[in-house]
Amino acid sequence: MPRRLEFEVVIVASHSGVAAVLASHGDRAGTEPNRVLASHTESVRRLAGLPAVTAGVLKGEPSLEAALGEAAATGAGTILVYPLFMAEGYFATTVLPDRIRAAGFESSTRILPPLGIDPGVVDLMRADALEASRQAGFAPQASRLLVVGHGSKFGPASAQATRVAADSIARSGTFAGVATAFLEEPPFLRAELEGVEAPTIVAGFFYGDGMHAGEDVPAAIAETGARAVYAGPVGYSAGIPSLIASSLIAATRVHAQ
Repeated sequence: MPRRLEFEVVIVASHSGVAAVLASHGDRAGTEPNRVLASHTESVRRLAGLPAVTAGVLKGEPSLEAALGEAAATGAGTILVYPLFMAEGYFATTVLPDRIRAAGFESSTRILPPLGIDPGVVDLMRADALEASRQAGFAPQASRLLVVGHGSKFGPASAQATRVAADSIARSGTFAGVATAFLEEPPFLRAELEGVEAPTIVAGFFYGDGMHAGEDVPAAIAETGARAVYAGPVGYSAGIPSLIASSLIAATRVHAQ
């Protein structure tokens, strides 16, 4: 299936005295990620009706600090920071606030809940998995869905958020079974693929592939010889800009009250 997004981004938008910075980890990959970033930026501008949208990344250039500075330059009194992370973990609750504080924007910012806990993310992941199963010729009711997340050595938040998403899909009864696996903690992805005869759809609980998820997931499928197909990271879903725009609109309305 076509590649839809190769990295994580920061998008900045300003509206009615409120600016928003969507903060994510970022990736140093090249021109294709930049092309998709431009598409996402335009989609957010159109869907949310925001007059100004720009982009930056936490890792690489342009930086989060540059994005915050540009948001402040619009004259907005408040900057809403929306973390494009999948859990309220280390990056969303420690690294991001520290970077904002160090840049001198702490008093003018409000950090919103991260993307991964938006209920709409689960719906997108399920839809992507169904499409991947259709393209692979797998019958969902006879297939296993394997939801893979990063996991983390810094705490349980990443794994917990991944399991919450998997449990939500399991309750829908769409697939024969739903399991979880991780890249950085057990149960590891390779272990969950080895020796499994049932067709498996691997769904990435990631905002973007990045070098880690983008290489490790396909490699694990290939090296284990599993009868599996990768649906890609949920951050590649066409509906992600709509979730972002809806969250910004809701936060802006709350701010105006």
